[in-house]
Parts: sequence; C-alpha cells; structure tokens
Amino acid sequence: MKKLLITIISIIALAGTVFAQAPQGFNYQAVVRNTAGQLMSNRNVGVRISILQGSATGATVYQQTENISTNANGLFTIVVGDNSSQFAAINWSNGPYFIKSEVDPQGGSNYTLSTTQKILAVPYAHYADVARSISEDFDLNERDPYFRAWGYLYDSLRNAPTRLSQFINDLNFLTPADLHLYMHGDTLFLNGSTYVILPSSSTGLTHIEWDSVLHHPTHLSQFINDLNFLTAGDITINGDTLFFNDSTYIILPNVTTIEWDSVLNHPTNLSQFYNDLGFITTETQGLNDVIANNNNAYGQIKNLSYPTDSLDAVNKAYVDNAIADAVAALNNRIDSLFNSIDSITNNYESRIRELEHPKIPGTLPGIFSVSANTKVNFSQGNLQYRPRIKTWRFASHQYDIAGSDNNNVFMQAYCSTWVDLFGYGTSGWDGGAGRYMPYETTTNDSEYTEAVDGNDLIEFYANADWGFYNPIINGGNQMALWRTLTYSEWTYLLNLRPNATQLKGMATVESTPGYIILPDDWHCPSGLNFVNTDTSYTTNVYNASAWAQMEAAGAVFLPAAGSRTGSVTTNIGTLGNYWTASHVNGTTGYSFHIAPNANTMQNIMNYSTGCSVRLVRNY
Repeated sequence: MKKLLITIISIIALAGTVFAQAPQGFNYQAVVRNTAGQLMSNRNVGVRISILQGSATGATVYQQTENISTNANGLFTIVVGDNSSQFAAINWSNGPYFIKSEVDPQGGSNYTLSTTQKILAVPYAHYADVARSISEDFDLNERDPYFRAWGYLYDSLRNAPTRLSQFINDLNFLTPADLHLYMHGDTLFLNGSTYVILPSSSTGLTHIEWDSVLHHPTHLSQFINDLNFLTAGDITINGDTLFFNDSTYIILPNVTTIEWDSVLNHPTNLSQFYNDLGFITTETQGLNDVIANNNNAYGQIKNLSYPTDSLDAVNKAYVDNAIADAVAALNNRIDSLFNSIDSITNNYESRIRELEHPKIPGTLPGIFSVSANTKVNFSQGNLQYRPRIKTWRFASHQYDIAGSDNNNVFMQAYCSTWVDLFGYGTSGWDGGAGRYMPYETTTNDSEYTEAVDGNDLIEFYANADWGFYNPIINGGNQMALWRTLTYSEWTYLLNLRPNATQLKGMATVESTPGYIILPDDWHCPSGLNFVNTDTSYTTNVYNASAWAQMEAAGAVFLPAAGSRTGSVTTNIGTLGNYWTASHVNGTTGYSFHIAPNANTMQNIMNYSTGCSVRLVRNY
C-alpha cells in the first residue's frame, strides 16, 4: 500500500460577537496526497478527529468520526464540534489543545494515516461565552443606598449576639450543664465523657493485698499475747521437775523403773503384731511337700512361667503362649509364601502387560480412560517441530514450551527454532489442499481443510493427524504410533470417567502455568498435595523435584502455551488451547481451552489458529 500524506490547510473558528450565541464548532480542512505528491481527488475517505488536552499524546476531550469525499483538489472540509454537547463542555482556557486527524483512504474505520498539530488560535467565540455568562450573572454597579462607609455602632447591628451560648466555646470552659456529677460504682462522672475512678472505702480496700501494705507486721512478737501462750523461754526442766514458768511445774515419774507387766494393755499374742517376716500362719501341703517325702516329680519346679532347663515344669499360661507364638510364626511363614507367590504372579502379569502393551520411548506411566472401553498413555510433552530439518519430537519436560520462538515459523524451511503451535491438521501430509505444512501461517481457514465440510483426523484423513503420518524422534521414531484424542474422548476424560472432577485442576509447574490431569488409579505421593480447582494457577504449585514425584505417579501436565495467529504469538503462560481430532465445520475445530474460570471442551477454534498438540497412544 502506498503511504498517503495529510496536509492541514486551515482551522477556521466560527466566531460570534461577545453578546451573541457562539456556534459550537469550527471549520477544519485538510488535503490528502500520496507519496508522489499527487492529490487523492474525488476519493471517499473515513475521517476521525480528536481534540487532545495538554500535549500531542494527552487525554482525548472530544472525538468525532466522518465519512466524506475529497474534492478535485484532494481537499475535504468538516465542522469540528457541530453543536455537540461534548464539544461545548471543553474549557478552552485550560489549554494548550491539540487536534489529531486520522484518515482511512478506503472510506472505512481502519485509520492508517495520522497527524497531530497544536491549535494556535483559540476559538474566541467560546471565550465570549464565558464573558457573557459572567456579565449575565453579576451586577457590578453598586445599588445599596445605605452603605457608603463604616460608621455604624455595634448596638445598631441587627441580630447582634447577646449571650455566650451564641459563641463557639473554643476555650473549652465548663458550664453548669457540664458539671453534671454522678457516681457509678467507684467512678465519679463530671459530664458525659470525663470521669475519675475513686478508691472505695467499703469494697475497694478489700482487694488490697497484705504484702502491698506498708510496714505490715511479720512476727508474733509484734502482737500483744492476749492468749498467754507459752514460749520456749517459759519451759525448763530441773531434775524430775518440769517448770512451765516460774510458778507452774509438774514432777515427772522415774521411767527407768517401769515394769512390762505394769504397762496397760501390752500385747500378749503374736497375732497382735504385723507379720513382716512372711512366716506361714496356716499349715498347707503342696507338691513341694510330696517331693520332700521321697517322691519323684520327674523334673525341676522353679519358675513355671519361664523354664530354663529341659526338665523344668511349666504352667498352662506358658503352654498357651508357646502355642500362640508357634501359630503366629506359621502364619507369618504362610504370608511370606503368599507374598512370594503374589510377587511371582505380579511379575508374570507385568510381563504379560508389557507384551500386550509394549512401552515405547516418550510414554508417560499413567493410564487414562477416554471411553468406557478405551484407555491411553500420554506423551512425555507437547509436540514440537523444527522446520529447517523437518523433524518432529516431544518436549523434554511436560512444562517445556516454545513460547515466542513460534514467531519464527513464518521463515518456513529456514526456521531453525522448535515451534509447538500448529494450525488444524498440519501434519505435513499433502492431501491436496496444499496447506498442511506445520509452518503454515495463512489465516484463510478454508485452506486447511480437505473438503468443504471439513473432516475429522481419522480413517482416510488420519494422515493429517500429527502423530499418525510422522515419525517422532524421541517417541519411537515410527509412523502410526501416536494419535490425537477426539472431542468425545477429551469430554469423557475430563467429565465422564469415574471420579473425573477430582482428577483434574489448574497448577503451576516449574514456574509454567497450566492444567493437570490425573490417571484413573491416582494415589498422591507422600508429602505432596493436590486440590481440584478451575479458578487459579497458584492453588497447586510444584518445583521440578516435586513434579518428578507427581509424574512418576502418572500425572499429566498441559502447559498454557498461548496461541498463534499468522506469525504472531499471544497469551503465553496465560491460556492454552489443545486441538482435538474432531472438526466443527469447514473452517473450525474443537479444542480443550485452558484459562482461569473458563476450562471447557466447548471451545471452537479457527483452523488457522496455532494451538498446542498433546498426543496419546492406546494402552
């Protein structure tokens, strides 16, 4: 397209007199030329006029659009404002103001040409409006016949204040109303808000601690002995006489001459004493007595519960415990035998599963139901392509994305970076449409389809499926090992399989936002947590080490890798779209959409939009 030029001819104010009503607008003229200086004559153009305040990039205070024709000289003329209320509200005294004109030479609203200039001549008619409004609202002539000079007494003033209550009490002095004294408990209120807490003679002092009283007594000698109790100095012994004081005494008996028989109620029987020696008080005859009478017990009787020699006797409790221990040992041996059998069985079953479902490189361990009868494994990462060497691979980690490298896809065969956003069915299969290349950037959606009504990437059109037609170097490197899930399979996986709502949720893995899908037999690794949520990427956050444990348990992570239109990539790390193998019509297909509060299988994408691809293989 040729670059066009705009030349402003004039800005003409529609001025009125000071006392007349000023038209709300002014004439604006401009000439449109091409780069050769030739006039764009008799051309229908789209024009947008904006008035900016303060600078050439200032706030827009007024804007209007026109569709108008240039004359033979490439000139167009419009009235800016045209009695608009928005234009009338402009305060022209609060300038400077700039006028910005934009032109679409095709007559539409795609304004590709622009110029901005300062308005040097303020529309004076609008100043006149301000002057007229002042003159109409104010009478500057003095019409008061009584006021000429200050000569009046205070008493002659009408409504002169006569009471202190008419003045503001800025000194905060107290009035009788303020001194409204009343008691509430131990509190004296002076007014509604000022109070003093008083000590209480009746109740307050009962709460005083003894130790807090100054000079409180600490010794009995500080009190008057009105009980006449005796002290140590009042008791003395002299010979056989016990003196309580100087006048009171008792003569003690000579205890060395007391006879046993003279002691009242002295014990006479052994049963009156405590048997601390443990002697036998009642005669019994037991096994020990029999053995002592020359009979043979054929063994030793010692500790019946813990025999130590081969001929020791034992009790029933010992025999019961021995039998229980033997049974437990036998059960443990049987359990060990069954465990060995289970291990052998599991090894055989594992070997059988390996034969039935051979593992190929790039396969994750989790098993996912995508229909009532179909299970799949996911690939180790998103599908990637390097145009320069025409090579397909899986990303090294599930959280790896190409990001802005997708912008290089327009270089086609010269692009040496890995890209991971592809138009619908761009496996590289040339099925006749001529637009099946992975690096295709055309935005004409119909050029991506094999037929007018579109086709799913199955059966005859399976060649357009990224995993069917192409060997993947770190995914088995053979054709037809991988495929893309259909719309119904995505729907079953996310919404219909048992416990589906608990087996999915938003997350961030190694700083990359995205979506986690968990396998059918999910068991969260010890020390980690997972919360099913569709509202925030920050609910489940894992570093590389934690994610390695999640991945080993079968978890799948779909990074929000953005999308591509033409060769421009947007929304990297914000949202993601994953193609299904199912079409909607001749220009659109279904995808799984990832975004906070908007994760859905109802998303419909134009074939030309670059989306992510995550492949699976049947289990």
